[in-house]
Amino acid sequence: MELRQLRYFIAVCTAGSVAGAAKVLHIAQPALSRQMAALEDEFGARLLVRLPRGVALTRAGEALLVHARLLLAGTASLRAQVGLAAKGKAGSLRVGIIPGYGWLPALGHAIAELSRESPDASVMVKSGLSAWQLEAVKRHELDAGIVAWRSPLDAEVEGVKVYEDRMVLAMPAATARGLGKIRALGDLAGQKFILFPRQDSPSHYDALARILKAANIPTGQPGTAAAADIPTIIGLVSAGLGCTIVPSSYKYHCPAGVVLKEVGGLDLKFDLELVWRADSRDPLLHSFVGMLPASQGMLR
Repeated sequence: MELRQLRYFIAVCTAGSVAGAAKVLHIAQPALSRQMAALEDEFGARLLVRLPRGVALTRAGEALLVHARLLLAGTASLRAQVGLAAKGKAGSLRVGIIPGYGWLPALGHAIAELSRESPDASVMVKSGLSAWQLEAVKRHELDAGIVAWRSPLDAEVEGVKVYEDRMVLAMPAATARGLGKIRALGDLAGQKFILFPRQDSPSHYDALARILKAANIPTGQPGTAAAADIPTIIGLVSAGLGCTIVPSSYKYHCPAGVVLKEVGGLDLKFDLELVWRADSRDPLLHSFVGMLPASQGMLR
């Protein structure tokens, strides 16, 4: 059975005769009669009763007419959805985000614009560290990700900067009160610093390690806590387990027991990028990237 045969069948039912339907369809009447006979053979049931003038539907024919109309309507809807998806107007986009950065203005703006321009499209946002996101993008498990400290030598992905932050010192409020005025990192030489495992973000870790070393602050001291993401590290600082270096934007959701300070010797930026596979030709992703405020990176 072909969809074309169902269209022919509906035309015969609508016209009330094979001859009338043949005129509407612009095909020969004998050819249309053969298609109706083939359809009856396919179902193993008589669908039409041939009358002196026109045709009448059997019970089987009535049942087929109802379902044929539903099927063809569904086919038309399917064709429309495929067309929208091919134009980047429909589908589900999977976007990663570093924990604690769901508030990014660029992300919210792009999602809102995509929803307005393409009501049949949706965005699923998944939280994860940069290293995981980059691997997920490469494995096609994410369509894009908002990451930090991406290596410029990684040719498998490309991206565009969506936010620029700067790093500041985070310390327990009790430590801040005890030390008094702190002008530079070197003033914290006796304090423990909480970092994250180097494998989670080698570039980020190495940049922080260099700054701490220049201030005579050793990393990896015995008894020092570690955590995989910034929100957890901030929690450990709040618990009084040590100091750390975080993006200044964490002042918007920092616990009361943590003090953020700009100090000398900490001249380090924290750029976030939306990244995607360099070989991606996804039209929905192309639309999303184009909706980023003042975006400079575009899919080719």
